[in-house]
Parts: sequence; C-alpha cells; structure tokens
Amino acid sequence: MNETITAVHNLCIQKNLPFTTFRMPRKELITTYIQTSPQTLQWNSIHDLSVNKGFIMAPFDTSNGKKYILIKPDIVIKGDHISSEIIDKIKALPENHLPDWNIEEPVVTEKEEYLDQVMAIKKNISRGYFQKAVLSRISTVSGNFIPVITRIFNEACERHPNAFVYMFKSDDHFWLGASPEPLLRLSEGNISTVSLAGTRHYSEENMELNNWTMKEALEQEYVTRYIHDKLRDYKIRDYNITSPYVKKAGDLVHLRTDFSFNCNQIDGSIWEFLDAMHPTPAVAGQPKDEAISFIKQIEPHDREYYTGFLGTVQSDKSIDLFVNLRCMKITPESLSLYIGGGITLESDPEDEWDETQLKAKSLLTIIDAFSS
Repeated sequence: MNETITAVHNLCIQKNLPFTTFRMPRKELITTYIQTSPQTLQWNSIHDLSVNKGFIMAPFDTSNGKKYILIKPDIVIKGDHISSEIIDKIKALPENHLPDWNIEEPVVTEKEEYLDQVMAIKKNISRGYFQKAVLSRISTVSGNFIPVITRIFNEACERHPNAFVYMFKSDDHFWLGASPEPLLRLSEGNISTVSLAGTRHYSEENMELNNWTMKEALEQEYVTRYIHDKLRDYKIRDYNITSPYVKKAGDLVHLRTDFSFNCNQIDGSIWEFLDAMHPTPAVAGQPKDEAISFIKQIEPHDREYYTGFLGTVQSDKSIDLFVNLRCMKITPESLSLYIGGGITLESDPEDEWDETQLKAKSLLTIIDAFSS
C-alpha cells in the first residue's frame, strides 16, 4: 500500500471526516468511502437504516444504547493509487470539531475471573437454562497507535487473506478488524450465509475434520440448526448447504458450513431476515435469548460493536455484511481487543481461556510490530 492512502487516512482523521477502508475476502482491491458531512449518521433500527446505501456498522445489542452507524460513500476511492484531484478535494473539505473521546478505562477480565465465568455458564447449562453461551473479554494494549493505523490495516490484509479486513471511523467510533465470518451476502440474485464456530490454531492436522472433538462439532452444529430454523421461518425451502468443513482464517482454523439460496424466495424481506438472523448462536448462544440474558449478567463490559455486524450495502442487489470478530476499538490511549468463545457443558475452562489467547494473538502479532 503506497503512501497516498496513508495521507488520505491522515487527512480524514485530522479533519474528523467519517471514513472506512476495507478489503473483501480473497481479493486484493482496497476500497475507501469518505463521507463529506461531519455528522455521525445513526439509527435505532435496522429497518430505518435499510433505505440507505454505504457502509453499515451494527452493534451487538441496541438495548445498551448503541446505534446502527452508516458512512455514506460521498467520495469512493478504489485501490491505493489516488489522483491529486481526489487529494485536493479532501483537503478542501472543512475541518470539523475533533472527537470528544470520553475515554473510559476498558474493563479487562483476567484469567481467574474468566475461568470462574466459564464455570458459572456450565452450571447454568447443567440446570437446563441453555445449551451454549458465548463468553467474551477485553484485552488492552496501551499507547497511541493512530499514527500507524494504516500500516496496521495493511498488515492485517497481508496476514488474513481470507478475511474481511476493515478500518472504520465516525467521530469517536474507531474500529479495525479482520472478520472470518460472513453474515449475509447478496450477489447476482443469490443470498449466502455461513455457520461458523470452533477454533484451533492452524496446522495440517487441524485441517482434517475427523480430528476435531465432539464438543467443537456440537458447538458448530448449534449454529447450523439455528440457520435451518430461520430459513424455515421465512419459508425458504430450496437452498444449498455444504457438509461441515475446516476453513483457514489467518493463523486459526474454524468449522464452517455454507448456505445459499435464490433471493426471490425471501420476497423483499431481506432486512427482516437479517434482523432475525443476528446475532446467531456463533456469537450469542443457544437458545439465543436465554444465552444473551445471562451473558449480559456475567460480562463486566459492554460489547459495543464487537459481535455486531458491518459491511457494504451498495444497492438492493449487492450486500456484503460480516460479523465483527477479530476486532479492536481504537482510542488515542489504547487498543481494546475483543475476544471470546463458545461455552458448552463439555468446555474445559483452561482450554477456553487458551482459545481466547489464540484469537488475541492473531491481532497482537500485528500490533507488536508497531509497538515502541
């Protein structure tokens, strides 16, 4: 990535312009959207947002006061070779009031507390309240990484070729991530989604499905059943589904099943279907409502936009949305890494902690290269 895209990012940050830069999985093209108006465009409902086009960022839970945010593509830049006319156009935009960061100390969960939380979830599973709950935690890296944020984004693209890699900033909402999980993609009249769960480090051995445990297979199966149920709810009967397989995502691998169907079957209800789908048991639990209720009691932090979804809505016929995983929240003081995993009755607390460490490492190896 050349220096001109770095200059664009720096200009947008300096002028406090809403912008996003992203790269689709298995693609090389980097795309940047810049919104020329300064205000944060946000709504309480996905239905209010659905008539707009641009880059959407959705929270895990709107009941905590977080809203859907949209960045409008007033200026669209394809690739990193940017004309002087575009640079001059951005320079001519007025400078806006800089973010009021209102930085609060991130709530970091240490190992012993996390192990206790896993045991509490297992106890509630054994009592029949739910079958699975996804537990998350925050890990922080102190320092101001904003001056090197373009280089971090570029490194994430290099290390995660199969992921949706993005940088998103709208006022003080500043996030970066490399998500391995599509939520809903609409292209050429077909809708696709995936059931993705279970995590191991990448190795030739772990690429073999037969080497995964029953616990990991069941964790992914909960998500698969959930998607079947949602398709049935929307009377979508003619759809394609793959057998479970192992998918590489950076230094990690996951169990995955792909679904696809013709969009005509949904009869104009794609946003209602999306609202019903999210969050899936991959990021919440099963049954979803019971698991989320317990998650909100036991997690000491607000997930904000972690395990929400984000991506582009270019038209009624072109949508690319991904679950916000392997992500970090950016402030001038620190990076907050959000990580988690699915807990079932068969979960071993130490193994679950190690899984979150693996997921954190996928980001930390990138960040460490730019730590002073």
